[in-house]
Amino acid sequence: MSELSNEKNNKEIEGLKEDSNFEARQNLFGFFSLLLEIDQRINPHLYKKVKNNENNRGSNNTNKAK
Repeated sequence: MSELSNEKNNKEIEGLKEDSNFEARQNLFGFFSLLLEIDQRINPHLYKKVKNNENNRGSNNTNKAK
């Protein structure tokens, strides 16, 4: 009977580890998402979309030496 309870406890512990790993990944992603939002608010000029020009390589642009 103690073997069955040990197996049950081991499965519960493994489940808790998986849950905490998932939560840690979500917390890390959320933290960097928050940092990005703050940086975009502080430095909006760094996040403006660039119109298609010479600096923006398209499918027909090549690296031309000047």
